[in-house]
Amino acid sequence: MIRDISNEIVVNLKDRLRDVRHLIRANRQPVEPAPQSLPDILFGKAARAVDRALTTAETISISLVSQDPDAHTTTIEARSLDTYFPTDSSEGEGPFRRDVYYLTKRLLSVLGADNALIHEATFSAVHATMIRSHGAQLQAAMKDRELNDIATTSAILACELQSHYRSEPWPLPAHHEVQPDKATVSLCFSSIALAIGLATYADHEPGEEKLVESALLALQAGQERFEEAIEAPNRIRALSDLFAFLIPHLP
Repeated sequence: MIRDISNEIVVNLKDRLRDVRHLIRANRQPVEPAPQSLPDILFGKAARAVDRALTTAETISISLVSQDPDAHTTTIEARSLDTYFPTDSSEGEGPFRRDVYYLTKRLLSVLGADNALIHEATFSAVHATMIRSHGAQLQAAMKDRELNDIATTSAILACELQSHYRSEPWPLPAHHEVQPDKATVSLCFSSIALAIGLATYADHEPGEEKLVESALLALQAGQERFEEAIEAPNRIRALSDLFAFLIPHLP
């Protein structure tokens, strides 16, 4: 069966498709319909056609190889640490990778980075790092549901997400030119990590709450304090204090 292909192979195949589509979009230039621009116009039309073809190919690949195809057509929302880091950690890697990928794509688009290159494999690496390097902190946050433990874990997660994304080796020059700046990346991943903290603190899976949007608005509303936190000498401690202040006041 096609769905028996290992997740790692599937993720890497999808990421390589994204590389090609990203490169096409990065090099597609809007042109005026002047006669001397005819080759450029034709190239633009060809690029759009290939872009659509790759999008279709991704949709088909999802239907064939995904373990949960329906999840790709639903609205993704942040869920609790328990969902992403259960006792059997292998069961949480897939939901974490998928959810954080789509949340990142959504938030970066909201923040004006419509063609940012995002790899699912990045979030598989973050998941493994959280378990390997921060397992005790994860367990403390999930066991006692204490606000400061949840806030600290969320802050660590935000920093790991940003670190892994910023250190990603983009293979082609065009990838560098359209990547979001450091401030945008920090706001995106801090919002996602804060939303996961919210879901954990509330101790239930989200219903109608838009946790990620709420987290983003809260950080934007306190932009000055957020910027101080991400530039602080001890960034994890500063973000943890900010998250601990915000979490009880957000849905």
